[in-house]
Amino acid sequence: MKHILLLVLAVISFQTYAQSKYVCTKGHAERDVEVIYHAPNSNTLCEVKYTKNHHSEILWSAQHKVGYCETKAQQFTQKLAGFGWSCYAVNDQVTG
Repeated sequence: MKHILLLVLAVISFQTYAQSKYVCTKGHAERDVEVIYHAPNSNTLCEVKYTKNHHSEILWSAQHKVGYCETKAQQFTQKLAGFGWSCYAVNDQVTG
C-alpha cells in the first residue's frame, strides 16, 4: 500500500511540473514565458524560454534543482507585471 501511495504522488508531482506557460499582454503586444522540460519523467532538466516579437531566447536553465525553472518563470512574470504587463498562467501541458 505504501508503494502505491508513493507511485501516485510521483505521478501527480510530475504532472504539476510538466510544463508551465505564462502569457503577458500590454496593449497589442504579447510576451510568452514557458518552462520546458527536455527529459521524460524529469522535473529538473529544464529551461525558461521567453518569446517576444516572434523571437525566443532561453533566460535560465537547470539540470539538478527541482522547482528552479518554475520559480524563475514566476519571478520574471512578476517583474513584467511591475512594468505594466498583464500576465496569466495558461493551463499546464503534459508533454512526452
